[in-house]
Amino acid sequence: MATVTGVMGRGGSPQVDTGAVAVSERLLLEITGDGRVTVLAWPEGESYPSRVGDPVTLAWPLDGPVLEELRWYLEQYLRAPFGVYGERGPKVAAQLPGWGEQVFEAVFGAGPARDAYLRTRARAEARGGRVELVVASGAAEPLGWPWELMADPGRPTPLALDTRVTVSRTMPTANLGEVFRVGGSRLRVLMVISRPRGTQDVGYQMIARPLLGRLAAVRGQVEVVVLRPPTLEHLQQVLTQAREAGEPFQIVHFDGHGVFGQAPGPLGGAGRPVMFRGPGPQGMLAFEKPEGGSDLVAADEVARVLKQAQVPVVVLNACQSAVVGSQVEAAVATRLLQEGTAVVVAMAYSVYAVAAAEFMAAFYERLFAGDRVTEAVAAGRRRLAQQDLRPSPKGMMPLADWVVPVLYARSEVHFPGLRTERQARQSLEEMLDRIRESLHTGETPPEAALEAVGEFIGRDALLYTLDLAARLQHVVVLHGPGGTGKTELAKAFGRWWRDTGALDHPDGVIWHSFEPGVASFGLDGVITSIGLRLFGTQFARLDPGKRQALVEAVLQKHRLLLVWDNFESVHTMPDPTRATPPLLEQDRNKLRDFLTRIATRGTSAVIVTSRTPETWLGPQTRRVEVSGLDSEEAGQYADHLLAPYPDAQPRRELKAFGELMQWLDGHPLSMRILLPHLDTTSPQDLLAGLQGATALYDSVTGERTTSLAASITYSFTHLPTADQQALTALSLLHGVADAHVLAVFSADPDVPEPFRGRTAAEWRHLLDRTADVGLLTPLGAGMYRIHPALPAYLTNHWQTQAPKTYRDQHTATTRALLDAHAAFGNWLMAQINSGDAELAMALISYQQRTLGSLLGQALDHGLWAQAQYITEPLNDYWDARGLTEEARAWVDRARLVLETAGGSPPDLDAPAGSLWLFLTGSQANRLVGAGQLDQAERTYRDILDALQQQPTTPQQRAHLGTAHHQLGIIAQNWGRLEEAEDWYRRSLTIKEDLNNRPGMAITYNQLGMVARDRGRLEEAEDWHRRSLTINEDLNNRPGMAITYNQLGMVARDRGRLEEAEDWHRRSLTINEDLNNRPGMAITYNQLGMVARDRGRLEEAEDWHRRSLTINEDLNNRPGMASSYHLLGRVARDRGRLEEAEDWHRRSLTINEDLNNRPGMAITYGQLGLLAEARHQAREALAWVVQCVALFDQFPHPATGPAPAHLQRMTHTLGIAALEETWQNITGNDLPPAVRHHVLTDPSTAV
Repeated sequence: MATVTGVMGRGGSPQVDTGAVAVSERLLLEITGDGRVTVLAWPEGESYPSRVGDPVTLAWPLDGPVLEELRWYLEQYLRAPFGVYGERGPKVAAQLPGWGEQVFEAVFGAGPARDAYLRTRARAEARGGRVELVVASGAAEPLGWPWELMADPGRPTPLALDTRVTVSRTMPTANLGEVFRVGGSRLRVLMVISRPRGTQDVGYQMIARPLLGRLAAVRGQVEVVVLRPPTLEHLQQVLTQAREAGEPFQIVHFDGHGVFGQAPGPLGGAGRPVMFRGPGPQGMLAFEKPEGGSDLVAADEVARVLKQAQVPVVVLNACQSAVVGSQVEAAVATRLLQEGTAVVVAMAYSVYAVAAAEFMAAFYERLFAGDRVTEAVAAGRRRLAQQDLRPSPKGMMPLADWVVPVLYARSEVHFPGLRTERQARQSLEEMLDRIRESLHTGETPPEAALEAVGEFIGRDALLYTLDLAARLQHVVVLHGPGGTGKTELAKAFGRWWRDTGALDHPDGVIWHSFEPGVASFGLDGVITSIGLRLFGTQFARLDPGKRQALVEAVLQKHRLLLVWDNFESVHTMPDPTRATPPLLEQDRNKLRDFLTRIATRGTSAVIVTSRTPETWLGPQTRRVEVSGLDSEEAGQYADHLLAPYPDAQPRRELKAFGELMQWLDGHPLSMRILLPHLDTTSPQDLLAGLQGATALYDSVTGERTTSLAASITYSFTHLPTADQQALTALSLLHGVADAHVLAVFSADPDVPEPFRGRTAAEWRHLLDRTADVGLLTPLGAGMYRIHPALPAYLTNHWQTQAPKTYRDQHTATTRALLDAHAAFGNWLMAQINSGDAELAMALISYQQRTLGSLLGQALDHGLWAQAQYITEPLNDYWDARGLTEEARAWVDRARLVLETAGGSPPDLDAPAGSLWLFLTGSQANRLVGAGQLDQAERTYRDILDALQQQPTTPQQRAHLGTAHHQLGIIAQNWGRLEEAEDWYRRSLTIKEDLNNRPGMAITYNQLGMVARDRGRLEEAEDWHRRSLTINEDLNNRPGMAITYNQLGMVARDRGRLEEAEDWHRRSLTINEDLNNRPGMAITYNQLGMVARDRGRLEEAEDWHRRSLTINEDLNNRPGMASSYHLLGRVARDRGRLEEAEDWHRRSLTINEDLNNRPGMAITYGQLGLLAEARHQAREALAWVVQCVALFDQFPHPATGPAPAHLQRMTHTLGIAALEETWQNITGNDLPPAVRHHVLTDPSTAV
């Protein structure tokens, strides 16, 4: 191995200065490929380090499971910090100091290394200096270990957070005695943001945007330029041009994907040969191809480009960028170092955007303060430790991610020329001159035009789309309903392009508002405003033709950004007051032709904001729809809006707040106006205002950009009177309107006249017109999202237009809508059972709020048949989404109005009785799924008793078949297989008599499960295939998914793992299509068991953790118990016995609470095997006895291999030990059947 000491003191380029910056005390840890470590001390002022003691074997204390636990904590914990993960995360955080101390003791625990550490620290502290700890290796594995955790037990903080210690890594060829002095008074950073998968990729600008927001606090000028497009060829071009222009980039920051592995073929991206430095995988970075898509580039090639441009510092925010594999060349960070990059600051794990931005801001700040890169990285780590709150679904939570940034240093880097002084402020005279100039031109100062109203949050996907479209297509229309944040998005995009080098000049964003009465609409007015900004008042002296030619020439030659705000006023939605008349056709043509020339000839871009798509601009114009914030962004915006209102915080905990946020649907203007009222108002009252039940809280300004009523009025007045009247029916809908359902509603003979006789096509045209003025958003399939404040506005309009008849019209309209949605529910059930279940589930997800509201109306007014039609599809939706609490609440509400005061059910032959049977039976099914078998069994026996007292009719027999089937499921869950089969066969007889094919398919499946539990695999497969035949004939996709899973289990029991995986993946495809989360959780576990059987333990654990995440989200306790159990089995296979026991005990706690004897049995058995693996023979025997003693029958199928284990353990310990253990656990003598079983081998009779 070429050691670090062997290359110290070599000469370098003129940039190298070996003594300009003092070096503090240094300790080197040289680690060889065979795992031996040599400690070298390098006191300040000495030319070379000296070895301390002999090389010793390094016993690295943090094994694979610990490193995996650390990775999980840093990368996954805060994604879902619920349930067991909520406990696991803080537990890992609490272990970090102990792990750090173990690492310290492994290196400096005793002997000469310990003495050298103490001497080095003492010298540094005596001189007011610091200790630099450097890990050097030519082997891959040691450089990838988390050395930053290292902690001296005698000191309060880890070494990496100690203000007198720095931690870094290096290579054997490093020149640690040299310091590169980098010139320049400002810091130029080239940021490569690579998102090959577009909006489906990780959040675009997630690191760059929060970083830009923090740079104002840095003492000095940091110029961030984003590489557009992010291709390797363009990187080389931009770096070369900057260097030739005398403004080189000192830092290249890659924000994207890193991969670790072989290239996919013999050729690299874009036709380049992949360079291998030996066999095995290599580190690669994912750039983009010029035509789009991923371009995986080997680190060697990236390194050569950076070396040619003499870039001294590289920052990597790329997953796996600092992870090394079988050889050190395979990792990006180390490869860059080997090719000559002086310093690489890498993120060893995926990092939160806010954390990366926080780190980089502190890093840049210290560079301007005169620190070297090593010290700046240490300061960044300390900043992360001090500001440790990161976003999570539960709000901001602490995360110890200071361990994530790692430093690879070939030599030290210093920026002595950076200036920290701020730019001088404008004098009063200069400020007054600018104000006078803006008054003269009528233009808003450029910096003021782009100022955000409040804080701009989210929109990463839209900004990515906009960045690409503006660069390639040049003219983009941002369109959407009023109040969705189009103007704020355009401002944010202007700031983004201004601050990241996309324009030729920082003042190159020119804002023009088309707000009525504010500015001229015509092209002449637009040209004049642009010219005055670019050339000053002299521009006005030119004649119109020369003015236009000059402006277009500038836009073609230079990169500017024009923003045209509120463009709908020009033509599609002119000022209703006619204060500013709309443009004539010839004037519109001039505007359109101007934009066409910009799109086809220029390098500039134009962003147009409008409530409409502005189709008259032509098909060549790119259109991007702006809707509400997504749920995560809406939550962040709510955090921001409510931060000044502490009294609002308790109201956020109420269920009604969630309903309010659902209704607001991420609509920024509505959120900005309404949410601050939570300081004094309940969310229920705010929601009532939005629904039109009470007065709506609104701004008093009356301006359409700050008032909900004014904003809607501007659009509403552009609709014909008949449309306005018909739209009032939407005031009774929640969130979404469906043209097809509204057509059924209009066909009702009792519907009020304004809504009567409209077909689906007519409703669609009306809703399209409403969408055109920005009050609805088309969703496809005849559905439209409703502006959240529109129902309140329509209610007020309805009351104003029909003050005397409003109440009667409202009642009749509600009843007609209820009947229409009942018919819709009946159609949905037909689709679920034998049609397009995926479509049905998607429609329900959009309509669930309206369906729920109308279900309440039906229950309140005794409309039992309509209630059942609506409830049946909702019930399937609740089950598929795991909404057990919502389902239970509806069942409780229905039973209150259906049952007598004494709790007796209604007449089961009547519609009320049919609804009671359906709801009560469905709730009993959920009790079975929750493991509450006693309560479920009582419910179904009550149902059975009630049914048996009814006259025999086809309907009564159908209900009997269902009850028999459900009682079979309960018996099967208890482990009573004979009884279960009897119930199933009774059910099947009825279903076959009635030719109830869907019911037959369900029972066939259950009979297959019983056969499998008994070990009759051929019989089980036959039953499941019968079920599959029916489900496929009926195109019953939910039923197909269940059967595919069952066939996969049978195949796995037969050892046909490839076939099993195929069945399970078929099931998973359907469940994911339907977003059936309980079904997905089951299938994830099945795939995990197949992976475990194949020995793929990491893959198995991943599947089981996915399942656990869903089960914990749904609070599905039986599912959680199953996932815990399976994770325990994987942990045991990995040799992690303590972890395995923890998982199994968690599973046992749930199963004992639920009295789930089959679940308890398998867990007792696993705990017995764990005890046996620890050589605790008597404890192992006790666990196995508990397992087999759960059931009267011996052996029982639910106990699996436990009887065989019992026999084996008795053979070892003797029959006396078994008799004693059995007596202690059960209080009874050993049963003869058990004695006979264990004594079949005579050698056990000792």
